[in-house]
Amino acid sequence: MIKDGTIKRADAMKIRFVYIRVKAGFNLRDLDDEYEAGIEDLTVYIMAGGTLPPLEVVVLADGSGVELVDGHRRYDAIGRAIARGMPIEWVSIVAFQGNEIDRQARIYTSNRNAPLRPLEAARGFKRFRGAGLDSAEIAAIVHCSRTHVENYLVLADAERDVQELVRSSLVAADVAIEAVRKLGSQAGEFLASKVGQVKAAGKAKVTASTIHGRALPRRVVSPLITGVDAFIKGLDASQRATLVDIKEGRVASETITIPTAALIDLFEAHGAVETVRAKQAEKQRIQAEAAAAAGQAEIPTEQEPAE
Repeated sequence: MIKDGTIKRADAMKIRFVYIRVKAGFNLRDLDDEYEAGIEDLTVYIMAGGTLPPLEVVVLADGSGVELVDGHRRYDAIGRAIARGMPIEWVSIVAFQGNEIDRQARIYTSNRNAPLRPLEAARGFKRFRGAGLDSAEIAAIVHCSRTHVENYLVLADAERDVQELVRSSLVAADVAIEAVRKLGSQAGEFLASKVGQVKAAGKAKVTASTIHGRALPRRVVSPLITGVDAFIKGLDASQRATLVDIKEGRVASETITIPTAALIDLFEAHGAVETVRAKQAEKQRIQAEAAAAAGQAEIPTEQEPAE
């Protein structure tokens, strides 16, 4: 296939592992137990004969070697395999094209197998902001929405106690971001109390349902939406105009007449919602009581002395 032109030879490059440099602070990942487990898995894979994509590098200006742009997990795993006796001397590399901002953006676009965790990504967004990029520019280079960037910047600026709750997976990132927006520096105290509640209920993480309760079933919400639509459509032009005037403060609040038929479906749909809410509240109460009882059962009682 090479001879007939179906396959074309590429200009492959390799460099001795010892000439690869890692820029301090460039890698956004937290070097914790989760990172360690991932590196160990990669090391085992390499030592079993597995192959990895080339590392992306840029040449150092003084010609002493190359600097790593993409492939920090692979680099660490290769180094560990070498330390365990794997005879690796030369490592495949490809040249990275782009400036410093492009290099930092590569961290986000190359980690599909092991995506950055929320706090890691937030830290990178903050680094971009420090380089003078606004939210829209950051979103464009890392291929996500502007809203996502702005939310994660809130997390990047949060107090350390909030960040630790997210890092330890005790609180979902979206919940932490919402709490910081609403409570500011008091968010950590609020979230810590919620952690205590979920642990008492036998759960491991504070999620949106912990704060707001479980989402209502579609079969309950749909009739309510339909009822609201029917109610609004049932208003005549005069009633709509009066409501707008009241809302915008042009006239004082007054009573308007609404046909009973327009309210019946809405009333029934709301009743269904209240029924589901009551069932959810009762279920949460039972779970909390069961968790509390289990906790009390684990407390050893003082035994009476033997006669």
